Amino acid sequence: MEQYQHVNGIILRSRDYKEADQLLTVYTREQGKITVQARGVKKTASRLRSGILLFSHTSLVLTAGKAFPIVTGASTETAFPLLRSDFTRMSYASYAAELLDQVIADSQPDEDLFVLILQTMYLLENINPWLAVRHLELRLLELQGYGIQLEHCLQCGAPLHGDRFYGVQGGVLCRICSHGQQGGSALTQEALAVLKAFSYIPMHRLGWVHISGEGRQSLEQYLELQLQQVLSWRLKSRDFLKNMNL
Repeated sequence: MEQYQHVNGIILRSRDYKEADQLLTVYTREQGKITVQARGVKKTASRLRSGILLFSHTSLVLTAGKAFPIVTGASTETAFPLLRSDFTRMSYASYAAELLDQVIADSQPDEDLFVLILQTMYLLENINPWLAVRHLELRLLELQGYGIQLEHCLQCGAPLHGDRFYGVQGGVLCRICSHGQQGGSALTQEALAVLKAFSYIPMHRLGWVHISGEGRQSLEQYLELQLQQVLSWRLKSRDFLKNMNL
């Protein structure tokens, strides 16, 4: 007797496979990150098409296949249509998906991570997507065991005061301890304040956060430095965002 599995997940990637199939990378609540095969989905008459939209939150019915689990049923929970129709939001969603796909190991379910990914899709749809991906980067680092010390100097332990700091992997150095340091990034007081705000501002108010162009550049460079700890190669989607100045 054929056995079926029901999973709830967010579709991170979709790529063509064989003549009419697609392979989907899905982060599921029950099984973590998995790859599944949607047979015949490129055909116009496919009943699966509406249930496996990229970046959507969906319920899938799976059965065993030779290489990958086969999708036999799909129902969209939340479609997040702007992530496929708005170029800027779609570009940031693609970056978030590529980041998650590289950092997250296969088949290791994590309820906190599932919630973070779902929250990120909501944020990408509803607020400044730049803020949404910066929030994702910081939270993802924490969940991967790379928390950042933002209250005290990482070297001397003194409280951080002033308007300019030096960012290093794992935290921040005060002005005195930063002398002679290399390989880090300048961090403005504004960027540091926004990083701290990500920890206590309620999710529904995250869109109220404002940051200047200088602060934005500083925060982005700082988080890119932190991500070097978990990334094996450069993300093409991040380079695309920079080149397009999005």
